Amino acid sequence: MFLFGVTGGIGCGKSVVCHFLKKRSIPIIEADPLAKDLTNSLPEIRQSLINEFGADVYTPAGELNVEKLSQLVFSDAAVRMRVNEIIHPHVLREIQTQARNLSTQEKLIGVEAALIFESQMYKMLDAVIVVSAPLEKRIAWIQKRNNLPREEILKRIQSQMPLSEKVQLADYVIQNDGTLQQLSVKVDVLFDWLIKKL
Repeated sequence: MFLFGVTGGIGCGKSVVCHFLKKRSIPIIEADPLAKDLTNSLPEIRQSLINEFGADVYTPAGELNVEKLSQLVFSDAAVRMRVNEIIHPHVLREIQTQARNLSTQEKLIGVEAALIFESQMYKMLDAVIVVSAPLEKRIAWIQKRNNLPREEILKRIQSQMPLSEKVQLADYVIQNDGTLQQLSVKVDVLFDWLIKKL
């Protein structure tokens, strides 16, 4: 099994790259939905978050209050670190389990995650692909997707590890600075690189 990660800054297009990889029949484990599921379903995570941030971190229906947690996380580095300490170990374990299960049929498996370097996930991966994009392109895309004001987008970008650092740590970099068609061609080249790694 060759287990690789796909990461990048918010709005760089890592999900689009993963979509193109899926079309080439590579299974992709998505860390964000997984983290959300575990945060809603695992009693250990739920209790830890309530102990740290109060009962209203979950809605009356019992779902994670994403808006409240996002406000806390993006405005305070210490809070962000604590949330990650609570959630990440469970997510990493689940990714390892899913990868092991997939490896009985698949030799090439990807993980899409925003915090591959920050969570130390890179230590369990055979390679890390970083998707990079120009700042203005990222802002425009996030505005279109999330309808957030520019200042809020910049705050979220600045709360993450600098993209330049991720690029330096990468085993492979995709520059997402053109059209979707051009990006698809770049993913073809990445696909060939991954096949050679096998």
